Amino acid sequence: MKKLPLLAAGAGLAAAGLAFYSYLDLMYKESIPKGPARRILESQTITDDALARKCAESMKWVDEQPLETVDLKNDRGETLKGYLLMAPENSKTFAVFAHGYRASYRGDPANFYRYYYEKGINFFTCDHTAHGASEGDWVGFDVYESRDMLLWLNYLTERFGDDIQIILHGVSMGGATVCQMANKVPKNVKLIVADCPYTGAVDEFLFVAESSGIKKSAPYILKVINAMNKGLAGYDLAETDVRESVKNAGAPMLFVHGTADDFVPTKMGKELYELCSSEKELLLVDGAKHAESVVVDADGYYKKLDEVIEKYL
Repeated sequence: MKKLPLLAAGAGLAAAGLAFYSYLDLMYKESIPKGPARRILESQTITDDALARKCAESMKWVDEQPLETVDLKNDRGETLKGYLLMAPENSKTFAVFAHGYRASYRGDPANFYRYYYEKGINFFTCDHTAHGASEGDWVGFDVYESRDMLLWLNYLTERFGDDIQIILHGVSMGGATVCQMANKVPKNVKLIVADCPYTGAVDEFLFVAESSGIKKSAPYILKVINAMNKGLAGYDLAETDVRESVKNAGAPMLFVHGTADDFVPTKMGKELYELCSSEKELLLVDGAKHAESVVVDADGYYKKLDEVIEKYL
């Protein structure tokens, strides 16, 4: 009879251990072996050969450019890495790009360096906290990233002058990051481009869990994850919700979403577009999956960027 309580206790410890590892897998920097939670969130990498080749070509172009690497210390004491590509001729306009989950300065930003460079616009991006060469232990899912990006905006303004104009651009988690910044941006931000942003990490985690067949238990699992996150990473996942920021946006916004996005559902981008209080535009790319819009229809995407840049800058 005594074995039953021991077995129950053992099972409970095993479940707690699995939950803790899953949390670390999802939220901690990439120094632990990749587990199922991270595999699910990274499962949206481009697998189509032609599209993958386009991305590889873009990365090769970036690797050949004379990027300047800059350091910045954030308010959590972490040293972050930034990467700056100046336009061929002197320019006072900067595109500042926020990358997605588990990406880096040469991940999804790679599809945009050349576009902005050839348009005569300086291009800046960074490795977010706990990504790439930047320090940090915990992914912020737009909470820490948005705060850090505001520091980068201050850095650029102090270095290049109050008269610079800034385009904020982000994809996926980066799209949510620029949405989170929308009501906090300085006046020199003239345009915000949010590509496939989620409405909040809670919404996104629940959607991914339910899409993976974890339906009934998903809300309870998320409560456990959030409790761990508040204790370890220091923020509540509810803080990642970007709706209020978008409702009070301080700059015009372009929302981009693929119609076949089954990871961050298209309805999230549409909802944020509807909520946006500033001047706004929406580009839906037919047949594009998550973060694929620029490689599925580069001409259409770049044409729309041309239009909004001419309109708002």
